[in-house]
Amino acid sequence: MLAILASCKNKKNEQEILLKEAELIEREKELEVENELLIEHDAAVQLNPEVQLNLIHCENEKFIIRVDRLKSSDVRYMAWNRPKSSTERPDLILLDGEIEQQGSGGGYHFIFSNGHFTYIIENNLIGESKDATGVFLRILKNGEEELYTKMIDLKL
Repeated sequence: MLAILASCKNKKNEQEILLKEAELIEREKELEVENELLIEHDAAVQLNPEVQLNLIHCENEKFIIRVDRLKSSDVRYMAWNRPKSSTERPDLILLDGEIEQQGSGGGYHFIFSNGHFTYIIENNLIGESKDATGVFLRILKNGEEELYTKMIDLKL
Protein backbone atom coordinates (compact mmCIF):
# COMPACT_ATOMS: atom_id res chain seq x y z
CA MET A 1 0.00 0.00 0.00
CA LEU A 2 2.87 2.39 0.82
CA ALA A 3 4.41 1.67 -2.56
CA ILE A 4 1.17 2.72 -4.31
CA LEU A 5 0.94 5.96 -2.28
CA ALA A 6 4.60 6.74 -2.97
CA SER A 7 4.06 6.06 -6.68
CA CYS A 8 1.02 8.42 -6.80
CA LYS A 9 2.96 11.12 -4.93
CA ASN A 10 5.90 10.77 -7.35
CA LYS A 11 3.58 11.13 -10.37
CA LYS A 12 2.00 14.23 -8.86
CA ASN A 13 5.46 15.70 -8.19
CA GLU A 14 6.53 14.87 -11.75
CA GLN A 15 3.43 16.62 -13.15
CA GLU A 16 4.10 19.70 -11.01
CA ILE A 17 7.73 19.74 -12.13
CA LEU A 18 6.70 19.40 -15.81
CA LEU A 19 4.14 22.19 -15.41
CA LYS A 20 6.70 24.52 -13.79
CA GLU A 21 9.23 23.63 -16.50
CA ALA A 22 6.68 24.51 -19.21
CA GLU A 23 5.94 27.82 -17.46
CA LEU A 24 9.66 28.59 -17.27
CA ILE A 25 10.15 27.80 -20.96
CA GLU A 26 7.23 30.09 -21.87
CA ARG A 27 8.59 32.91 -19.69
CA GLU A 28 12.04 32.46 -21.24
CA LYS A 29 10.50 32.87 -24.72
CA GLU A 30 8.71 36.05 -23.58
CA LEU A 31 11.96 37.45 -22.19
CA GLU A 32 13.77 36.67 -25.45
CA VAL A 33 11.13 38.61 -27.43
CA GLU A 34 11.37 41.53 -24.99
CA ASN A 35 15.16 41.46 -25.30
CA GLU A 36 14.99 41.52 -29.12
CA LEU A 37 12.66 44.53 -28.98
CA LEU A 38 15.04 46.34 -26.63
CA ILE A 39 17.97 45.58 -28.92
CA GLU A 40 16.04 46.98 -31.92
CA HIS A 41 15.04 50.07 -29.95
CA ASP A 42 18.64 50.62 -28.82
CA ALA A 43 19.85 50.28 -32.42
CA ALA A 44 17.36 52.94 -33.56
CA VAL A 45 18.37 55.24 -30.72
CA GLN A 46 22.06 54.75 -31.53
CA LEU A 47 21.37 56.03 -35.05
CA ASN A 48 20.29 59.40 -33.67
CA PRO A 49 23.39 60.69 -31.79
CA GLU A 50 25.10 61.29 -35.12
CA VAL A 51 22.26 63.53 -36.37
CA GLN A 52 23.04 67.21 -36.77
CA LEU A 53 19.63 68.20 -38.22
CA ASN A 54 16.44 66.41 -39.20
CA LEU A 55 15.53 67.65 -42.67
CA ILE A 56 12.40 65.59 -43.38
CA HIS A 57 10.22 63.41 -41.18
CA CYS A 58 7.14 62.16 -43.01
CA GLU A 59 4.78 59.21 -43.25
CA ASN A 60 1.86 57.71 -45.10
CA GLU A 61 -0.08 54.47 -44.80
CA LYS A 62 2.89 52.44 -46.16
CA PHE A 63 6.06 54.16 -44.93
CA ILE A 64 7.73 56.34 -42.32
CA ILE A 65 10.71 58.26 -43.71
CA ARG A 66 13.41 60.43 -42.14
CA VAL A 67 16.06 62.41 -43.95
CA ASP A 68 18.81 63.69 -41.67
CA ARG A 69 21.98 65.72 -42.09
CA LEU A 70 24.60 63.95 -40.03
CA LYS A 71 27.41 65.61 -38.08
CA SER A 72 29.74 64.29 -40.81
CA SER A 73 27.70 66.44 -43.31
CA ASP A 74 26.39 63.30 -45.04
CA VAL A 75 22.68 63.15 -45.79
CA ARG A 76 20.99 59.94 -44.62
CA TYR A 77 17.66 58.37 -45.65
CA MET A 78 15.92 55.95 -43.29
CA ALA A 79 12.65 54.20 -44.09
CA TRP A 80 10.35 51.92 -42.11
CA ASN A 81 7.69 49.80 -43.74
CA ARG A 82 4.37 49.92 -41.91
CA PRO A 83 3.30 48.64 -39.40
CA LYS A 84 6.79 49.25 -37.96
CA SER A 85 7.40 52.44 -36.01
CA SER A 86 10.42 54.72 -36.11
CA THR A 87 11.55 53.38 -32.72
CA GLU A 88 12.38 50.08 -34.44
CA ARG A 89 15.29 49.24 -36.72
CA PRO A 90 14.77 50.88 -40.16
CA ASP A 91 14.07 48.64 -43.13
CA LEU A 92 16.31 50.75 -45.36
CA ILE A 93 19.20 53.11 -44.59
CA LEU A 94 20.91 55.00 -47.40
CA LEU A 95 23.84 57.40 -47.08
CA ASP A 96 25.52 59.94 -49.35
CA GLY A 97 22.31 61.66 -50.39
CA GLU A 98 22.26 64.74 -52.58
CA ILE A 99 20.23 67.87 -51.93
CA GLU A 100 18.91 69.82 -54.91
CA GLN A 101 17.21 73.18 -54.50
CA GLN A 102 14.20 73.56 -56.77
CA GLY A 103 14.04 77.09 -58.13
CA SER A 104 13.84 80.17 -55.93
CA GLY A 105 10.72 79.03 -54.06
CA GLY A 106 12.70 77.15 -51.44
CA GLY A 107 11.66 73.59 -52.31
CA TYR A 108 14.24 70.84 -52.05
CA HIS A 109 14.68 67.34 -53.43
CA PHE A 110 16.69 64.77 -51.46
CA ILE A 111 18.10 62.10 -53.78
CA PHE A 112 19.52 58.72 -52.74
CA SER A 113 20.83 55.86 -54.89
CA ASN A 114 20.68 52.17 -54.07
CA GLY A 115 21.73 49.91 -56.96
CA HIS A 116 19.10 50.18 -59.71
CA PHE A 117 16.84 52.24 -57.45
CA THR A 118 16.71 55.98 -56.85
CA TYR A 119 14.75 57.34 -53.91
CA ILE A 120 13.69 60.97 -54.13
CA ILE A 121 11.99 62.91 -51.37
CA GLU A 122 10.43 66.04 -52.86
CA ASN A 123 9.63 68.89 -50.50
CA ASN A 124 7.52 71.06 -52.79
CA LEU A 125 6.75 74.35 -51.05
CA ILE A 126 5.14 75.93 -54.13
CA GLY A 127 2.93 74.19 -56.68
CA GLU A 128 0.22 74.80 -59.25
CA SER A 129 -2.36 73.44 -56.81
CA LYS A 130 -2.67 72.45 -53.17
CA ASP A 131 -2.28 68.80 -54.21
CA ALA A 132 1.08 69.61 -55.84
CA THR A 133 2.58 71.04 -52.64
CA GLY A 134 3.93 69.05 -49.72
CA VAL A 135 6.28 66.11 -49.31
CA PHE A 136 6.32 63.33 -51.90
CA LEU A 137 8.21 60.04 -52.23
CA ARG A 138 9.31 59.09 -55.73
CA ILE A 139 11.01 55.74 -56.35
CA LEU A 140 12.67 55.06 -59.69
CA LYS A 141 13.99 51.72 -60.92
CA ASN A 142 16.49 52.06 -63.76
CA GLY A 143 15.15 55.56 -64.32
CA GLU A 144 11.52 54.42 -64.64
CA GLU A 145 9.02 55.56 -62.03
CA GLU A 146 7.91 52.72 -59.76
CA LEU A 147 6.10 54.77 -57.11
CA TYR A 148 5.00 58.35 -56.59
CA THR A 149 3.07 59.04 -53.40
CA LYS A 150 2.23 61.98 -51.18
CA MET A 151 3.46 61.92 -47.61
CA ILE A 152 2.27 63.66 -44.44
CA ASP A 153 4.91 66.07 -43.16
CA LEU A 154 5.37 65.33 -39.45
CA LYS A 155 7.56 68.39 -38.90
CA LEU A 156 4.66 70.84 -39.35
